[in-house]
Amino acid sequence: MKFGRDILLLAGCLWIMVSPAVACGVSSAAVAIASVSQKIQAGQIKRIDLLKISDRLLAGIPISPEHFASYASERKTLVLTAGEATELAAAVKALAPVPLSYQPDLRWQLVFLDEAGNKLHTIFFSKRYVQGRGRAGYVDGNMCSFSTAAVGSPALIKWLQKRL
Repeated sequence: MKFGRDILLLAGCLWIMVSPAVACGVSSAAVAIASVSQKIQAGQIKRIDLLKISDRLLAGIPISPEHFASYASERKTLVLTAGEATELAAAVKALAPVPLSYQPDLRWQLVFLDEAGNKLHTIFFSKRYVQGRGRAGYVDGNMCSFSTAAVGSPALIKWLQKRL
């Protein structure tokens, strides 16, 4: 009987370790953010596909990257000018990933594309809360919070809202 309980305890611990709610690749997210900023400055990223889900949509569980497309209600493509690219690179670079202990409820997806339309990077942001939107999300599959978004929206969300 004790052996069975130990197996259940071990399985529970393993589940917690691989659970998306506690998984956070902060260093991988930071590398991806630096890469996005660098590719924008180098002119490799030419446009952004933006998918949005209304903040008013109430879902029984937080919307994850895997289910995002089925809920998306708006789509827009932004073609970057040289001036916009400079501002965008700075806004992306300002994201500072930190560990996150819960799965965010996603509402924005940004797909960074090259000239041929190939997907280079993807960033997801959470829905609007009291202090603003975009306080948590995913960067190239790495879940994290953004320390620059403690109060209000991160610079990247503000940049996008000016253009929508």
